[in-house]
Amino acid sequence: MHKGKLALIATLFIASVSTNAFADTGHAGTAKAHCAAMVEAGESGMDHGGQGHTDTAVKHFKQMSKDGQECLNHGQEAVKSAAKGSPTEMHGGGAMKHVQEAVTHANAAVEHGQAGHGDVMMGHAKEALMHAKEGNKHAQEMK
Repeated sequence: MHKGKLALIATLFIASVSTNAFADTGHAGTAKAHCAAMVEAGESGMDHGGQGHTDTAVKHFKQMSKDGQECLNHGQEAVKSAAKGSPTEMHGGGAMKHVQEAVTHANAAVEHGQAGHGDVMMGHAKEALMHAKEGNKHAQEMK
């Protein structure tokens, strides 16, 4: 097989795998994936911030905020369309409240980190991660 064809096949395979990472049964599945990614980004930010790598921590907290916002967007849509008494309806509202708090604190962590206030950044980051984990726990119960 020609090298160009192999490269094209490899590229298409990688693109389909990365696209499917967030593919699921709709808004609830997408929200769950972004909520989990939000927690991962927050944990990475905490690790780097704890080591004094403020610039790298800020990048992770920006990603945390971005994933949290995507979780909110899709989670709110999932809750709107959920059947009364469904797991999405029961867990979604609580999840979204925690995710909103996580996004708020992640944004504050970014602002303080950029201003050189590492201790304040880490305080907000800790709050952000606590809310992110709680929101993710509830989001994973959505169907």
